[in-house]
Amino acid sequence: MSKVFFTSDWHFGHKAILKYRDFNSIEEHNKTFIDNFNKVVKKRDTVFFLGDIAFTRESLELLKELNFCKKILYLGNHDTLDVLLYREYFDEVHALRSYKNFWVTHCPIHPSELRNRIGCIHGHLHNMHLPGNKEKYFDVSPEKHNFELVDFEEIKEYFKEKEWMKIK
Repeated sequence: MSKVFFTSDWHFGHKAILKYRDFNSIEEHNKTFIDNFNKVVKKRDTVFFLGDIAFTRESLELLKELNFCKKILYLGNHDTLDVLLYREYFDEVHALRSYKNFWVTHCPIHPSELRNRIGCIHGHLHNMHLPGNKEKYFDVSPEKHNFELVDFEEIKEYFKEKEWMKIK
């Protein structure tokens, strides 16, 4: 049975990322993401990368070390390379789309734009949290998930626990 996973903000090629993450080296940082990916992802799985994955052409090469699967990128504010470069490593590249009645994007969208969607699956915030009513948001920033991928089943369970939720 295939699975669906979400992740964001890998920051490969971002020289300053170690100021914000507790790794001894950029090599350890990168290896952690790659190892965590490869220990759970199988070839029939789908992984949504919600932005800020790789900053340089050279750092994109690290994605070749990932297990084969369907990879979908949602561009983040730091994904500034030519989109054709990302297409070499990802099956699809988007900015904002709906998936299974959720908005999927790098940054959380304004509550008034949620409209009739169940909620918003996003990254971008790292260790920060949304102010106010955040029950319609699920942040897949790696800092909040031990630098591991988030199974879509966990996200659905989170929303299922909300009494207003009508998920199938």
